[in-house]
Amino acid sequence: MSDLLLRVAHFSDTHISSFGSFVEEYFDKTVKAINNLNPAPDVIIHSGDITDNGVLEDYEFALEKLKSLKGRIILAPGNHDERNYGQELFKEMFGNLDREENVGNLVVYVLNSPEPDRDEGRLGRRRQFFLEERLSKAPKDKYKAIVFHHHLVPIPYAGRETNVLEDAGDILETVLQKNVNFVFMGHRHVSRVLRINQTILINAATTSSIRTRGRLGHSFNLVDVYSDKINLTEHNISSNKTMLKDTFNISCNQ
Repeated sequence: MSDLLLRVAHFSDTHISSFGSFVEEYFDKTVKAINNLNPAPDVIIHSGDITDNGVLEDYEFALEKLKSLKGRIILAPGNHDERNYGQELFKEMFGNLDREENVGNLVVYVLNSPEPDRDEGRLGRRRQFFLEERLSKAPKDKYKAIVFHHHLVPIPYAGRETNVLEDAGDILETVLQKNVNFVFMGHRHVSRVLRINQTILINAATTSSIRTRGRLGHSFNLVDVYSDKINLTEHNISSNKTMLKDTFNISCNQ
C-alpha cells in the first residue's frame, strides 16, 4: 500500500437555515461520516453556500452546526452567504473572504467569487493578481489548492449554464500556468471531477439542501493523495454508497 500523503474531505452547499431548504438530517449524517473517517482528513474544505439566506439567524445556526465537525475546517463564501449583507457576517464569524491557509503539506488559497445579492460570480483582476503573486511564492514541496464557490467549467446535469465565473478563462489560465494541484468548487449541486493537464477540478454536490439534481442526492468528496496516485471518492449520504469517481496515477505534486 502506498503511503497516504494528504487526505481532504470536501463538502459544499449546506444551505443551513431554520426556515429555508436545509435538510438537517443529511448534514448530521455527513458530519458523522467525516468524523468517522480513518485516517481522519488533514483538512475539511467547504466551498460555499454555508447558509441559505445570509442572515444573522442562519449564520448563528451554521456556526453551531459546524462545531460538530472534528478537525481543521476551511470555509469559502458562496452567493447565498452574501445575500442580505451576509458578507459582513461571514467576515465576523469565519474570517476574511480572501485568504491563504497552510495545513501541513498543503497551502490553500480561498477566494471570494460571489458578488453581493447576485447569483453570478467573478474573481476580478485584483484577485487574479493576488493569486498569481501568492502562487509564485508557494513552497515547491507543498500541494497547492484553490477554493471558491463558482465553477470554472460547465457542469453536466445542472441545467442551463449561466453561472460559470465571468472571468473563468483568465483564472483557468493562471491555474494551469502556476501548476495548481486542486481547485475545489460547489454552486451547482452536482459532484464532478475533471483533470486538465496536471490540475484536478473538483465540484461537490449539495450536502444538505433540498435542491438536489434528479436522483443524484446528497454527498461529499474525499481526496486521498498517495505517493503514486490520487483517489477521488464520492460518499453519497442519501444512498449510503461510496463510489470511486477517478484515479490519477501521475502525482500532482510539482
